[in-house]
Amino acid sequence: MAEKDELLDHDYDGIQEYDNDLPRWWIALFWLTIAFAVVRVGYYHFGPGLLQEERLAVDMAALEEVRSAHQPVVSAGNADSLLALVSDADALAKGQEVFTTKCLACHGPQAQGLVGPNLTDDYWIHGGALTDLKRVVVEGVPEKGMIAWGALMPESEINAVVAYIRSLRGTNPPNPKQPEGALVEFGEQGEPL
Repeated sequence: MAEKDELLDHDYDGIQEYDNDLPRWWIALFWLTIAFAVVRVGYYHFGPGLLQEERLAVDMAALEEVRSAHQPVVSAGNADSLLALVSDADALAKGQEVFTTKCLACHGPQAQGLVGPNLTDDYWIHGGALTDLKRVVVEGVPEKGMIAWGALMPESEINAVVAYIRSLRGTNPPNPKQPEGALVEFGEQGEPL
């Protein structure tokens, strides 16, 4: 036997091993990882590199900058302009389309209420005025699971869906959800008294 194939004088459970050197590429890789670790620690802890907390702060600041730059400006709208849409057939058709794609899952196909409240009765949780309804659509109600649509929909769609929802008041669909919120008295124009 050659010297490199010499068996070590111990065995474990009948297993014997040779006293061979590690492959050179393993040793080179070992020393390269040590060198890389030294350079990395020097760069991030003592040099210009950002640590995780610093990098997070920079990324969050950049995210906030992008959010503020792309934050849609949705006006509260005035009740008269929203009320005019309630009698506009095109706006109601657009509102129905938006309602079907975005609101139906929580409020039901006839707005009778499922997870979300019934939108056809005279009981309103966050106020019954059209401007209140628009505010709820724009800002959402996170504690109840309703997302804020203001950043996700153009204002024209928001106005249309608000008008459509108001047009559903008093339709009395089958199997409505029990009333939630306060009873709101509506005037002839369709706005709360």
